[in-house]
Amino acid sequence: MKLSIITINYNGAERTIKLLKSLAEQTDKDFQTIVIDNASEETDYFNLESITKGIFAKMPFVMLIRNEKNLGFSGGNNIGIKKALDPPAGGGADWALLLNNDTLVEPGFIASLKAKLSQSSGIVGIPLNEGDHTAYCGKIEWLKPTLEHVYKPVSLRADKLKDYYAIGGGMLIHRNVLGKIGFLDEKYFLYFEDADFSIRARKADIPVSIIPDVMIHHNVSSTTKKLGSSLLLRYHYRNALYFNFKNGPWFIKLAVWPWSWIIVLKQTFKVMIYHNREQSVAILKSVLDFYLNKMGGI
Repeated sequence: MKLSIITINYNGAERTIKLLKSLAEQTDKDFQTIVIDNASEETDYFNLESITKGIFAKMPFVMLIRNEKNLGFSGGNNIGIKKALDPPAGGGADWALLLNNDTLVEPGFIASLKAKLSQSSGIVGIPLNEGDHTAYCGKIEWLKPTLEHVYKPVSLRADKLKDYYAIGGGMLIHRNVLGKIGFLDEKYFLYFEDADFSIRARKADIPVSIIPDVMIHHNVSSTTKKLGSSLLLRYHYRNALYFNFKNGPWFIKLAVWPWSWIIVLKQTFKVMIYHNREQSVAILKSVLDFYLNKMGGI
């Protein structure tokens, strides 16, 4: 079994280096690591490149790729997945593990994971231990601007998992999946792409499961601080509209339009009374983005 781990760095070299150090300490070192830098600032990339040279010496198969522009979560991971599956590039992996750069793993993580994967296929989610609670998976809900994580163990029966999705911060993808449904949808750029991927997999009769007893330690992301709450709201609402229109049953697809009008009316009223005006303007822009099919990075 050949395993490739893919992580994205975007002005977060300090966290990425901590993750790489935890990977370097694995008892089973038979895996590939691919670090995708999403056009970070020069100083951040320099720190990542220089400090990781020593770490890379302990890890037999490591690749550092720097994108010319920020391709987001979906675009950055797609670059890594393609490299992982490409034999001439040192890939040819059976499994690609998408791992957030703000995570850490125990020394026996790879060994435990491989033992579980020998009995798995399709898409596999790994629980994220966030300290006081553990996110096992995500819950698919329609006409919501955000999707909540599930913080209690769920049934492993496939029929009970149909309303859940594997969280992108710790998601395994078997190589056979890509040939059936393709890669992550880059229109999202950020948020909802993992839920979209799980739904597409199920429609193609690809199993989506959760490994309950192999954990990843996850520090809550600082993405909000970097992008700003207004920009995050714009991504959330735009992508929610796109996600529901793309994946929902017929009545949800129809309901997307009145839902978007309600959003516009509500946020226009807030702008008029100067209540959280900046955030309301961002949400209004998100609806316009959706109408104009202005997807990808904002």
